[in-house]
Amino acid sequence: MNDLPEGSNNNANDLETLDYLREVKSSTCLLLPMTPSPTPLDFKHPLSEEITEGTFLTLSDDQKMEIKNSGETCGGDSSSSADSNSVVQDPVSAQLINNISMLDYQTLSKNGDIIMGQPEGCKRNGSLSVSNRKLPNFINWNWGIIRKILLWCVLSALVACLGAIVAMVVNIPKTCNPDLPWYQGKVFYEVFPASFKDSNNDGIGDLKGLIKKLDYIKDLGASSIRLNYIFESVNYPEHYYNITSLLAIDRSIGVLKDFQELMTAAHKRDMGVILDIPVESMVESQTSFDTNHTFVFSIEPQENNFDPTSAAIAYWSRAQNVDGFYLKNLENFVDDQNFGKSLQLWKQILGNNKIFIASEAVLERVKGTSLTVLLNRIDLIDVNLNLQNGISGIKDHINHIVSGVLWNKPHHPWVLWNIGNINSERVSSKHQNNTLALTALELILPGTVSIFYGDEIGFGGLSENDIEDDFHEHTYIHNLVPMTFLNDNKNENSASILPWNSKSDLEPRFYYLNIIKYLIELRLNTPTIYLREIYKDGNVLKNMEIRKTEENLIVIERWYPRRNTCVFVGNLDNRPITTDLSTMFYRGTVVAGTNSSLVGEVLYFDKITFPPNSAIIFKLEK
Repeated sequence: MNDLPEGSNNNANDLETLDYLREVKSSTCLLLPMTPSPTPLDFKHPLSEEITEGTFLTLSDDQKMEIKNSGETCGGDSSSSADSNSVVQDPVSAQLINNISMLDYQTLSKNGDIIMGQPEGCKRNGSLSVSNRKLPNFINWNWGIIRKILLWCVLSALVACLGAIVAMVVNIPKTCNPDLPWYQGKVFYEVFPASFKDSNNDGIGDLKGLIKKLDYIKDLGASSIRLNYIFESVNYPEHYYNITSLLAIDRSIGVLKDFQELMTAAHKRDMGVILDIPVESMVESQTSFDTNHTFVFSIEPQENNFDPTSAAIAYWSRAQNVDGFYLKNLENFVDDQNFGKSLQLWKQILGNNKIFIASEAVLERVKGTSLTVLLNRIDLIDVNLNLQNGISGIKDHINHIVSGVLWNKPHHPWVLWNIGNINSERVSSKHQNNTLALTALELILPGTVSIFYGDEIGFGGLSENDIEDDFHEHTYIHNLVPMTFLNDNKNENSASILPWNSKSDLEPRFYYLNIIKYLIELRLNTPTIYLREIYKDGNVLKNMEIRKTEENLIVIERWYPRRNTCVFVGNLDNRPITTDLSTMFYRGTVVAGTNSSLVGEVLYFDKITFPPNSAIIFKLEK
């Protein structure tokens, strides 16, 4: 490399040229010893489209290829050592790249087998080993089938999700009402069986006749039946209160089998059955019981070793599956030393999901620890509304109940409102024109509502002449007139006079039925109306208020969170009343009332006129 070319001159210019060439040549030499100068390389990928003639390597039995590498691996340099004069070796980096590319191509085919002659270190059919390394097994998986399976899995998952969404949408509840016990917020129907329906034409109503009319009661909207005195008595039904046994049904209205059929038929219709049971005794003082004690008794009532009242409660609730009891005359025992103990024992005997009802008189008389027991063992307090003290008297009575002890705790008894019962005068007898308005009034109040049979068609009691002729005979039965039904049987379109009692002094007004049905349906589907209170931060808040207005006009506002406010306006006067309620409310949509033609209309409360003896229920905008 230091030799001068032949024929060179020794002048100064030649020396400078020689020195320059020496520097250039020395700069092109690799630093590695014995490394030849690089030659221009034309890199082409072995799979490029330019290579179209023949295959990259041809395998034949006559041809043997030798792949050289430092470690005798399956891949090596693509150059041949046979012709050393025509081979120009690449730099180390270029050789490494070339060897890797050639190795990849030379060793694998579509199915993963080696496509050229292989040394001992190489294996075929998915177990290829290159430089003592195995290729991953997933290379030989059937990816076509795997892709199809994954596609079907994804599609199935999408279909399943779509189905789940559709099912959720279909099953979304149409209403979001609180889940309450079966007796709260509902409507009860009170019946005196001997005056309701006669099935054997003996002149006295009976249990079989009641069974035939269960659908009538259900269609009205009642969820439970309250049966007035059905027990064996002297001279039943005129003297139904002279009970001789609390464990037997008076044969005038049926036998035990009839009662069992009534229970089965009522429960089949999801209706409860409640008995009026007179309290005749308290638990004996020496009686001891454990709170975890299980009461065992016989189906035969005479074998039960309890006091008369306890034995009756045990028999009818456990053996005959009655759903609850109205504890009549309980107010007469509030001063008994065993009052609280008796209620506790009776509640244990009664069992779960069954109820006790007591009168408002009991609540007013009981005190101290007995009051605490009463509030924890009684489920409903019966409150009768009457017009003896006028409209202002009704307002004061409702406010007194709602502001009283029943609203102090969430678990305290609910109110059972009524405008007529077996112990009171029929509402139509004294307030004939206001029967519908007063029915609408009780159906707007918070709690549970009871309707006395016949009030839904405006029945009155006995005429004044009948009562005056024999006052003593009609003292307790003046309101127990025979019921009348309207159906396809013309023989029942008029009241059948039962021999033991006289008929109502008022003709039935069957058009009341549709109005009352609509009012009951509205109540049962409107939590704003039937719920009695609001629970907030552990406190019990009222959700009603009686607004002060004209003397004979009663305005009740009902509200509940996230619900429309409802307003009841009742004109219980015999003349129209025009008033301005715009300071309280702006406008409302009529949702129910004694005049069904107004339903759906939007009315404004400035100088609004309410017809006489009418009631309207508005729904206000939120």
